[in-house]
Amino acid sequence: MKKLLFGTAIAALFTAPAAAGPIAVTVGGYYNSMVYSVDSDNVGSNFEDISLQEDAEIIFKGKGKSDTGLEFGFQVQLEATTSSDQIDEHYIYVKGGFGKIEIGAENSAAYKAQVMAPTFLGWKTYDNNFATWTKVAKYEKPYHDNYSGDANKINYYSPRINGVQLVASYTPNGNSTSGTGMVLADDLAADGKSNNIMSYGLSYSGEVSGIGVKASYTREEAEATKGAFVEQDVDETSYGIQLKSGNITFGGNYFEADESTIGGNNWEIYHYGLAYKMGDTTLGFGIQNQEDTNKTTGENDTTITVIGGSTKLMSGVKLTYSYEMVESDDAAKGDSDFLGAGLLLKF
Repeated sequence: MKKLLFGTAIAALFTAPAAAGPIAVTVGGYYNSMVYSVDSDNVGSNFEDISLQEDAEIIFKGKGKSDTGLEFGFQVQLEATTSSDQIDEHYIYVKGGFGKIEIGAENSAAYKAQVMAPTFLGWKTYDNNFATWTKVAKYEKPYHDNYSGDANKINYYSPRINGVQLVASYTPNGNSTSGTGMVLADDLAADGKSNNIMSYGLSYSGEVSGIGVKASYTREEAEATKGAFVEQDVDETSYGIQLKSGNITFGGNYFEADESTIGGNNWEIYHYGLAYKMGDTTLGFGIQNQEDTNKTTGENDTTITVIGGSTKLMSGVKLTYSYEMVESDDAAKGDSDFLGAGLLLKF
């Protein structure tokens, strides 16, 4: 698999004809801002009653076509609300009848192919980027974001045939998961890091008996280090499905991570939800049940419930409103409630 990815990438990048015209560049992105009322029983931590949270990126894209119809392009994502990890994802790509190949700092193909619960807020309930849930409980995102992150890699996406697509990626090492470029040294000298990371999966998108269906199977495997130069295997697996009928979409995924060989987390996560669209308004709910099976006492089990919706105010602008409840089995973490409202701007 590794050699096949290398060979395909090299052939696509260096044997293709020159582009017929210049690369056209566009600038876009999003700005998501929330105001929360916070009520937390977290022992030993005094949280502000009002919390202002932001998540924003400015995204630069470029693409052009060769004389034979091959598309070449790039993407650079600039973080707009943080001083560290200022530019994370950045990569070039080539796209044609063979599919699509990405080379650079980007999430893995398995990460991008996962089918998840439907979105009904201005942000994804399985990808909370605000400093809320992570501050009051042990929280894990239920997708492949741990081993390779935004480290430099090769991603491949096959053409979709009868709704089915194959994806695969290879990441030499995870020393720089924040997209800061690849270092030459391997990860053996760095505890908790990973190398030789392989990601792969299958996804389906189509219609069955009038119902829109999306489904995915994805997996990521890595060699992690623990202790003095000792490599041990870790892996993550995910199954996802989403069904859409009229204005109703229901779906979710099951995610598990096996890190027992390095004394890490053995996550089992169920995340599911429903979205109902009424004109410019979408209402819904999302639930996450997270269990770290390494903890026999269950003290790190977490349940997250989100209820709310979003309303389109104008093109590119949504009002978001939500009630988020985080329940932890750890008595020291307690339960927390977040009542929020905010705006999502896409440009």
